[in-house]
Amino acid sequence: MQSTQILKQEHDAVLVVLDQLGQAVDAAERGAPVPVDIFRDIQEFFTVFVDQCHHGKEEAAVFNELGTGTGPQVTRSLSDEHAQGRVLAARYAAAVASYVPGDVQSAHRLAEAARAYDVMLRQHIDEENTDLFPLMETSLEDEDARIVAEFDRIELEEIGDGTHERLHGMIDSLPARISPWISTAARSA
Repeated sequence: MQSTQILKQEHDAVLVVLDQLGQAVDAAERGAPVPVDIFRDIQEFFTVFVDQCHHGKEEAAVFNELGTGTGPQVTRSLSDEHAQGRVLAARYAAAVASYVPGDVQSAHRLAEAARAYDVMLRQHIDEENTDLFPLMETSLEDEDARIVAEFDRIELEEIGDGTHERLHGMIDSLPARISPWISTAARSA
């Protein structure tokens, strides 16, 4: 189904960002002055791409459609995880706001917040891959075109035309932006 493929591709993008974030916070904790703009860009990704776009698509176009069988249990659990993710994303945002490049204490707080959100998101992605997507493919096959149209509407009207593409460009930029700081941290270790 096209709708599950879209959501899986978005999961892949989230995992790439989490991997890059892990490298950046590791370097910052080792004293490398990783620029705060890297962490702010990732914060925007969490707010806009993960929550408003990806979770927004699931909540608006998928969860309400899974009203029978095991659907309500799965969607209730995933909705609770979305709420938990918002709390952890806010904790990460607060840590970014107090982060000072080169300051190991603020880097440690940032790393703790980033790692907590990382663990939650990876578990959540696994749950969606193993529970939600098979359920969608057995229950919503006839609704796929309508769901995809709603995904497109959300990206255009709620997220903003071009935002999805801009965030993918940011994702692509992360390795080159983070790599020098990994090297700096390795030299100072």
